[in-house]
Parts: sequence; structure tokens; C-alpha cells
Amino acid sequence: MLPELEQLIRNRLEEGAELRRELARIAVERVAEATVRLTECLRGGGKALIFGNGGSAADAQHLATELVGRFGKDRSPLAAVALTTDTSALTAIGNDYGFDEVFARQVRALAGGRDIVIAISTSGRSPNVINGAKAARAAGVSTIALTGGDGGELAPLADTSIVVPSENPARVQEAHIAIAHIMSEVAESSLFPGDRVMDVPRGVRRWDDLLILRDRWRSEGRILVWTNGCFDVLHVGHLHCLEQAKRLGDVLVVGVNSDASVQELKGPGRPIFPLEERMSMLAGLGATDYVVAFEGTTPESAIADLKPDVDVKGADYAPETGKPMPERELVESYGGRVEFVRLLPEHSTSDILQRLLQGRTHE
Repeated sequence: MLPELEQLIRNRLEEGAELRRELARIAVERVAEATVRLTECLRGGGKALIFGNGGSAADAQHLATELVGRFGKDRSPLAAVALTTDTSALTAIGNDYGFDEVFARQVRALAGGRDIVIAISTSGRSPNVINGAKAARAAGVSTIALTGGDGGELAPLADTSIVVPSENPARVQEAHIAIAHIMSEVAESSLFPGDRVMDVPRGVRRWDDLLILRDRWRSEGRILVWTNGCFDVLHVGHLHCLEQAKRLGDVLVVGVNSDASVQELKGPGRPIFPLEERMSMLAGLGATDYVVAFEGTTPESAIADLKPDVDVKGADYAPETGKPMPERELVESYGGRVEFVRLLPEHSTSDILQRLLQGRTHE
């Protein structure tokens, strides 16, 4: 090998190593903050929307793959989308609105309140990446920026910015992928602790995640408890019932009626709060393991899929009340059982809403 080539290789490797040592000195807190933001987004059932140009587009796809696939553990997939891969969307938006809008328009279409946007630009001056971050900010979505140099216009737009102190795009991109690997490793370790395989973090989840785990819970002898409701205005009566339900088994899954089914059950003006907010509130309670949405005014279809060991209802559904309980026969048909928990007096949602409308406090 030519001495000049050997020296070039040595110089580039040393430059990259020195830059990462500098990041270890100045950026640990920023990387930790970004990692916590990403982890909490995924824990809450949100998704990561990631984008950049050129090599940064490849980094966006790389990070999304680590989350959707795996980094170091066999586990359930984590929701992440690289906004650089849909050629039809990119070319249509570029043609109709200009290339500066290719990420912003996708962010406006796809980003929800629990999501996070990760914008990547080695200079911090890419107009389309900047516009994507601005769209996230306008939507109230948490934003992480990976950039270089002085951070450009991008860094101040993000909730957390990690600025690699180099003007060399190649060295900046090498640092960015190292940061992406750290974020992936920490998020995966936090959400899937220990050696558990194919586990799902607590919180708002999709049906396919829970169905993956159902057979495993059964093989481990874990008792799955199900309860459901509209949870339109969360109050201490709900908490009281959920805590009783949790004591009846090992895993508590709470089903939440869709907005359409709440309106059908409760009438115009309901729900008071939309499905996403109702689920987020329930996920924050200590008694709750998983929260999942279901369609229809009754939970038979959801119960038929999940087959919980215990279906928990309020005491107002007990047999002596004569109140119909459509799913009871279904639960008992596969060997499950129905349990009734005590309700707190004057703590039904309807009573509370009536008191609020009348301007009365608890009596």
C-alpha cells in the first residue's frame, strides 16, 4: 500500500475519533435528552418521523430500520417512518409545491400529538429540512435536530438539537449515525429491559402487539384481565375500578370505545375528550398495563380476539341487577370468567357531567 494512502486513511480515522471524543465532552446531555424524548414518544404509542437529504436521508432510513426491525434484541417493532422513501409522494410534492415542501407536507399529513420528528442536516441550512421542522413546531410535535457546523437555522427550531462541531459533512454524518445507534440502543433497552423476548412496553398499544403476546402470557401462566369503557371524563371512580381490576390478575388491558361508538352510546356532545386524549390519560395510571381502542358499542369482537382470562365489569352489571351483559356468554364459552367490582357512589361519568352542567359540587 502506498504510504500516502496509509496516511490518508489514518488521518480520516483519527479525525472521526477526535470528533467523537469532542462530542463525548460537550454533547452527552443533549444526546441523553434526545434519547429520552424518543423513548417516551415510543413508550406512549407515538411514532418517529425522520428525514434528511442525501447521506442524511440514508441516516434517516438507517435509524427507522433500527427501530422498526431491531437494534440488538428480538422484540416487538417500534413505530418509525423515514419520510425519504416514498418516491411518489416526494416527486408529486416536489412537482406541485416545490422541493422545499417535500418533508413539511408529509409532516403536516402524518404527525400527531404523541409523535416525534427527527430532522437531519449536516449544515442545518437545508430548506426542506428546515421547513419540515417548522411544520412539526406548528403542529405542536416534539422535534429533535441532528446537525453540524454552527447548527444553522435548523438547530433553534428543535426542542433538542445535537450539533456536531465540524464543517466536514462526511465527519458530521459519521457522528450522526453513531448518535442514532446510541439512541436506538438506549430506547430498546429502556422499553424492553432484561432478556425478555417479544415484549411490549406498557402504554397505548396496537392490537397486533397485544395479540403477539397473548399466547406467551398463557404459556407463562399469567392471568390477563380485561376491562373496557368510554372513560369520557376520567375520575376517581374509574381509578377505583381499575385498581380493583388489576388485583385480579397479572396483566390489565383496558379497552376504550372509539369516538363514534361513544357518540352512539351517549348521544350528541359526547365524547367530551377525543380517543387519543382518553387513551393517554388511562396509560398514565399505575394500575393500567396496556390501553387499546376498539370499535363498536360492545366489546364482544375485541374479547373474542384477545380472550382475556378475566372480564371485569362494574357492580351495576351484576346478575341481580338485571342489566344485560352481552359478552358474558362469550367469555364463559372459552373458559374465562366475569368479575364484578364495587363502584364508588355518585361517581358515574353521567352524574358528574350533570353536576357540572348544573354548577353543583360533590355533595
